[in-house]
Amino acid sequence: MSDDPIFSLIHSLGDTLDGLDVALCAFDENDCTLAWNRTFFKFFPEHEGHVYVGEPYHANLRRFYTERLDAQELPNIDRYIAAGVERHRAQTRPYSFEHRGLRVHVSSLPIAGVGRVRVWRAEAVQSPQEQEKLEKVGDVNIHEPGYPRSPMVESTELFDRIPDGLMICGEDQRIQWVNEPFMQMYSLVDRAAATGLSFEDIYRGAWAADGPGDMAPFYEGLTILHEHMRFAGAPFEVPLPRNRWSRVIAKQGLDGTVFYAHVDITEFKRQQRRLAQAERSARDSEAQLREKSILLEATLENMDQGVAKISATGIVELCNRRALELLDLPVELMASKPSLVNVLAYLRARGEFDGASQEIQDMLLNSDGGVDQQQVYDRPRPDGRILEVQTVPIKGGGALRTFTDVTQRKQAEHRIRHVAEHDGLTGLLNRSAFLQTLQAAVPDARRQGQGFAVLYVDLDGFKPINDRFGHAVGDQLLAWVARQLAQAARENDVVARLGGDEFALLQRGVSDRDSALRLGERLVQAIAQPTEIESHFIQIGASVGIVMSSADATNAEELLRKADSAMYLAKASGRGCVRIYGA
Repeated sequence: MSDDPIFSLIHSLGDTLDGLDVALCAFDENDCTLAWNRTFFKFFPEHEGHVYVGEPYHANLRRFYTERLDAQELPNIDRYIAAGVERHRAQTRPYSFEHRGLRVHVSSLPIAGVGRVRVWRAEAVQSPQEQEKLEKVGDVNIHEPGYPRSPMVESTELFDRIPDGLMICGEDQRIQWVNEPFMQMYSLVDRAAATGLSFEDIYRGAWAADGPGDMAPFYEGLTILHEHMRFAGAPFEVPLPRNRWSRVIAKQGLDGTVFYAHVDITEFKRQQRRLAQAERSARDSEAQLREKSILLEATLENMDQGVAKISATGIVELCNRRALELLDLPVELMASKPSLVNVLAYLRARGEFDGASQEIQDMLLNSDGGVDQQQVYDRPRPDGRILEVQTVPIKGGGALRTFTDVTQRKQAEHRIRHVAEHDGLTGLLNRSAFLQTLQAAVPDARRQGQGFAVLYVDLDGFKPINDRFGHAVGDQLLAWVARQLAQAARENDVVARLGGDEFALLQRGVSDRDSALRLGERLVQAIAQPTEIESHFIQIGASVGIVMSSADATNAEELLRKADSAMYLAKASGRGCVRIYGA
């Protein structure tokens, strides 16, 4: 039997299919095992060491089902075996099943004079087009009357169902037979047209059928063919038209016949190209990232703003040089990647937050150190500098915290605000700032249950002095009056120059008229004191009007107008005296 060409073909094809990871097992007409290849045991290891020539198919099935069935299904094993034998004898359509984690596709065909051949292939999930094609192949009725058959034809029909191309050549490298997938791969319309040709002829024809185009891959493929077709050696790959690729695997039989498997590796090549492109992009991205990282590090280390990055777990992962300088933090401490809690404890122990508001101190005492929400605040340092601290939460947890020295900016803002709110000659609050202060005093007094008084001061006899000695002396006299008023007032009182020779004073925390009256009399006495300016002995007077705050007082302008009215009453009473509105 071993000299039978059909059996030689089966054995040779079995060896070839091993290279394609396809399992093969042949049975005689009595369903007893005839031949198998190595891949058969790879798919069905339960048969390893048990299969022998002449073993009945039902014994083969018993091992298979014993391995596959669970305890509940095992009592039905004889029914499964009987159904399996019946399916084995009647099967002409391919089908799939799962075994040991693999999706296995099995094809089976009878071979006259031999028996039946079964082929298994582990498959990926098929596309709808592939499944439709498979089903169409399975619909062929091989028992249709008049269908010409021979042992060789029946054996080769089985390999038309294999997805890879097969080519059988004689010792002279001339083609003896090809399967349908090979014909599709190389654009052949007739199987007989390939007989007697060399693979190079087929290869040239495939490129010629595709028409003119980029022929560089074709010449590359010819070079590859000349190097590998002289002997059945290592597998090789050739480019095909329309950016396709084929991997050729050769297996030489004992009689000199050479079996070639042609595997379409187009998708694999595309993946290789995509992978190579991705690797190039990754290398480019890595270089760009490295360059950006160097630039970022240089920027962080040389910027005028302190920067710290806190991770989602509360670790200070980054702290640039400027942050260390602004906060007087030790390099060793920050290099150890400390927790934010430990850094805040270190700063707190040095009195870093003593000048901060209670709200900020409470926030920094929280376990998260205030990194869970976006915020900006100013914090004075013990050395007198002011830091603007800004926290920006990072998506996914953690935050970026910046520290900016705003001392000079705050000083400039203070100077601008002082100029805007103060009289340039006397240094007292101007009218606008005084009205704002007075307006704020109304609800404060109501909330604290304490009253206040507004004193309106107008100089007596200033205009003749100004006309007689000039504006320079007059300006110095106004500055002297401002000092007198400030000395007579208490620390928490507010003195302002309303304009010209008119002044005002906000006396806080008084509810009785006597206290306000006594202050008004002190102001009159202080201003009535003679003074020397540029060798001129000068004496002027002042008239003072007072208004007391009331429960229904809500408007600063109204209060000041009432004090002004009382001041005119004082002037009408002979000047140099004090009058209280409504008294």
